[in-house]
Amino acid sequence: MSTRELAKAINLGYRMTANLVKALLQHGYVIKSDEKVKLASTTLATLFSKISKRYDTVKLLGDSREEALLALLNSNTIQGIQSTTGLSYRSIRRALTVLMEIGAVEEKNKGYAIVGDRELQFFLTTLKEERQRRLVEPYAEIVYASPHDILKRVPLGKGAKGSLTAFSIFSKYGVELRPVFQYFIQPERELSIEEVLLHAIVFSANPVELTDCAVFYVKNRDLIDLRRLREISKKFSIDDLALDLENYVRNLTTSYPERFLPWDEFAEKARLYGASLKGLRPPAAYPNFFDELAKQLGERVNLYLFGGEAMRIRGLKRATADVDIVLDNERVFLVLGEALRKLGYTTLTEEISKTDAKLNPSEIFVKEDYPRVDLFIDVICNAFHLSDSMKKRCEIMEIQNLRLCIMSNEDLFLLKSITEREGDIHDMIDLARARGFDWRIVFEELEVQEEKAGRHFCLSLLDSIETIEKKTSMKAPFYNKLVNHCIDQAILESVAKWRATTPKQIREFVNYPDYRLRSRINRLIKEGRLAVSRDGKFVAC
Repeated sequence: MSTRELAKAINLGYRMTANLVKALLQHGYVIKSDEKVKLASTTLATLFSKISKRYDTVKLLGDSREEALLALLNSNTIQGIQSTTGLSYRSIRRALTVLMEIGAVEEKNKGYAIVGDRELQFFLTTLKEERQRRLVEPYAEIVYASPHDILKRVPLGKGAKGSLTAFSIFSKYGVELRPVFQYFIQPERELSIEEVLLHAIVFSANPVELTDCAVFYVKNRDLIDLRRLREISKKFSIDDLALDLENYVRNLTTSYPERFLPWDEFAEKARLYGASLKGLRPPAAYPNFFDELAKQLGERVNLYLFGGEAMRIRGLKRATADVDIVLDNERVFLVLGEALRKLGYTTLTEEISKTDAKLNPSEIFVKEDYPRVDLFIDVICNAFHLSDSMKKRCEIMEIQNLRLCIMSNEDLFLLKSITEREGDIHDMIDLARARGFDWRIVFEELEVQEEKAGRHFCLSLLDSIETIEKKTSMKAPFYNKLVNHCIDQAILESVAKWRATTPKQIREFVNYPDYRLRSRINRLIKEGRLAVSRDGKFVAC
């Protein structure tokens, strides 16, 4: 029928009907031929016709409700929808309210979900795929898509929009492959080495390709920022696999061993590409190392041991690459340095990795076939101080002139949340599962360290704890308290450092729902940590 006939049939004005027809044409639900409007002969149009008999399609797909529904295919929280769509908290709440009124969405497991209507779910999935297809070439295979990025696989020799990534540019980083496809990210942009690796993991369709990713990782370990790698992996929902990669290259237990080739085959591949595996399967350091060290000490000293070796001594770790020691004064540092040199150690002269540079050890000592020794004086890993509370919790072992003070599991856990080393998350899981682990101490020491350093480490701890919860369902009892603490610090920093003066401006720096931000802002004002000027703008106190 014509647009005018359609307007009469649905009892709407001509102009409104014409706008409706235009929108349906744009979405591909209808076609227009000889001024006649009819249903398109596509899967999407057929599904649209079916669901229109059960739902008010204007209420279903109008305004921001279509975006909210499509976001619900992958997330069940307002925060997740907000992250995906960029919609405000109020817009999302309004959309969800209308969608629940028409029976398309329901509250479920403290979140929201599309109702169990298979045709509605199929329609939304098809709609999402159709929207993505319009953005890429007809011969491209979309492997991942978000509102911001598309990762696509393209046959060799075919042109495509975007930037080459993943296996297509491994050769740039010393891993020469001959992929049978081209791999692109759209839109075009500059890529970091961490993004290149993670895109390759997303594209990996078999153990061979994933093992190639492991070779790339080992070949470029010194260039890769582990914290950035972990942060970006969450965006692609492959954080578990990225953590497995860290364990796999070290021949440790992985959650998905079937996804990789046997470790010996990886080792052979790595050797062919000139990727060093040195330090990935380290020797045990205790007790022989400390026995030999104690013999070289000319006076009694206290060494505070943290990191993987402290875990290994307690039977929580099979092996570790180095021995991390913090000392409480310069004199002990000089005495220990002399003892290490008597043992045949020398100071590391070659350029250190990005990770080591961030941790800023006072000195690194090395010796062939012996563990590397990283020494810190008072400040641990360029962040924490050797506090009195840490010292009191140490387990003491006496070896001749050596008083070995092994830090508590709680302090080891907290330190690992900031060190950004391979396997830290798995180590934190093992520490939290150890008998007698006290979560309360972790948060108390965090507060001590933030006060001492005048810096905030809460976001690093929160990232680690959220990763642990996702991987194990183990939730820190102080989680909500930590989240509020992180929000508070982010709000205060956005006002003091970035000159944010309104809730809208603060939200640009703090990615949390509006209602939670406003609640924390009000509390900060009540506590006198934030003030409101006469013109209604926020100022730091």
